[in-house]
Amino acid sequence: MTLVFFLFLTHLGLGLLAMLPFVPDRAGTSYFKFCSASAALTMTAGLGLLLRRYGTTAGAAGPGASGYRVLLLTTAACLAFTVVYNRARHFSWRRLQPVSLAGSLLSGAAAVVLGAPAPDLPLGVLTDLTSILLLGAAASAMVLPITALRRLTVLLAVALALRTGAVGLVLAGPVHAGFADARAVAAGLWSPDGVFVWMRVLFGLAGPLSLLWFVWKTVEIRATQSATGILYVELFLVLAGELLAKYLRVAAGFPL
Repeated sequence: MTLVFFLFLTHLGLGLLAMLPFVPDRAGTSYFKFCSASAALTMTAGLGLLLRRYGTTAGAAGPGASGYRVLLLTTAACLAFTVVYNRARHFSWRRLQPVSLAGSLLSGAAAVVLGAPAPDLPLGVLTDLTSILLLGAAASAMVLPITALRRLTVLLAVALALRTGAVGLVLAGPVHAGFADARAVAAGLWSPDGVFVWMRVLFGLAGPLSLLWFVWKTVEIRATQSATGILYVELFLVLAGELLAKYLRVAAGFPL
């Protein structure tokens, strides 16, 4: 479970950072500081869990095997750049802000590639990147002021579409990861992994997709409380779905 939470927490932090370039400055300095501080907190927790479980030398049992130390270094670099970005926002160091944010995103992307499952690296990277976008869009939109929420709502819809496409590719494409287990459950047979696959699809994709129209309408009429309430539910469903996806990836080898 250590690797599950490491992936979940670091992807959540990277998602928060990935949304910042799309947020207009009128959202306020406090918003950028809050998101970057939250990203630093989640990545610190994920890195701490990984170090507590595997130390600095994981061996064959750890994630990434031979690339484990590089994974640690890139994740730590991403965290360091995030802290610098947060301080640059606090002290209004404008020249340092884009540089530190770019550094955190580039080092985070390197960590994603190093942490992806080796047997099918391109598909693993695709699922990780779409997961990062979805987590970031859902979490960022929930705390964004209503005046700047329209853009993030569009990004949330795009992220959901990309994530759904990636999961559909895994289930129906040449890999067929998890498809047999899900089909067994649909036929009335028992399959623990199949149950989790259905929960992941229904909670993490179908649920958020069904709420998108309501989010958009409340944003259009500038109903702050209604939009925030729906986005709370949206975020809960996305978090549950992505946590299940990380579990299936680690425990069953399904890159969902």
